Amino acid sequence: MQQSLVVLRDCCFLNKLEEVMKTVLIVTHRRGFEADLVVDALRKRDIPVFRLNCDNGKDASMVSFLFFSDNNNIILSCDNVEVSKNQLGIGWCQQLPPFLSQTSSVSQCLQNRNIWISCFASLGLLGLNWLNEPDNVACASNKITQLTFARKVGLNIPSTLVSNTPKHIRDFANNNVIVAKNLATPWFVNSKQETIVAYTKIVDPEWLIDDAELYFSPVIYQSFCKRKKDYRVVVVGDRSFAVSCIPKENQLEDIRRGVLTGEDFIICDFDQDSLGALKLLMNKLGVDYCAADFMEDELGKMYFLEMNICGAWWWVDRLYDGAICKAITDFIEKRLNFSR
Repeated sequence: MQQSLVVLRDCCFLNKLEEVMKTVLIVTHRRGFEADLVVDALRKRDIPVFRLNCDNGKDASMVSFLFFSDNNNIILSCDNVEVSKNQLGIGWCQQLPPFLSQTSSVSQCLQNRNIWISCFASLGLLGLNWLNEPDNVACASNKITQLTFARKVGLNIPSTLVSNTPKHIRDFANNNVIVAKNLATPWFVNSKQETIVAYTKIVDPEWLIDDAELYFSPVIYQSFCKRKKDYRVVVVGDRSFAVSCIPKENQLEDIRRGVLTGEDFIICDFDQDSLGALKLLMNKLGVDYCAADFMEDELGKMYFLEMNICGAWWWVDRLYDGAICKAITDFIEKRLNFSR
């Protein structure tokens, strides 16, 4: 009887040890420095972390699919560290690989596509709980999808046209002031490792004259509203963090123009109806984290602009003295414990 109890105790200890050793997978890239903050916070809690940097070139991570009759496995390798599917407990899709929006040579294009297809497939087949599942990140990042569902959940959006049809664009403008913004993430890193940003711009009527310029690419066109305030709202699960800023004269179209990231923002209360609708939008799109942008016009009407599914939170976190990093870490730890 005593020997049986010893065996039972040892089995319980081994099972507990196995639970403790489940690893957090963080999907990011080498410039995804926000991941560093959470990696450090998790390790301080003795939670093992595997960081998968989805980069290209010589920094490419490795993925292996092992297909056998009764034993299929996925093995991920990065920076001489290797994990298999059964070692992982939860994933956090912190950033998609930046090379998806970069110009490239033929060989680079081939490498980029093969890396992303293998990585994306592996992430979907791991069977993990996620803080923002990669499939949902890819879908929810589409700005047309966001605007469509935003209206359905009751968020106000400016009058909008997405088009590269010259006639429709000119009809939409119709002597009104409109702005233009890109559908894709409007930044890239040049050969000097400088980040180049394409800002939202007020449309000059002369830009609408040349058909070839207009049908080159679909663009988001929206009615211009003079804004009283801009808001960034970060949501992690059921927690939210809001900051606001009064635009300067040179920021009529885009609050980012001519300032350091997050400059002039302060902590604020945010409209609860808009926050509730934002959380409903997140639920519809299957994401637990976002950094959303809103604007308030001169009459006090709140407009949803966009939802950054992998958007930056570090500069908001500075104002909140690390509370967002803690909220992300808490979320991951709670889901990790739940998955055991």
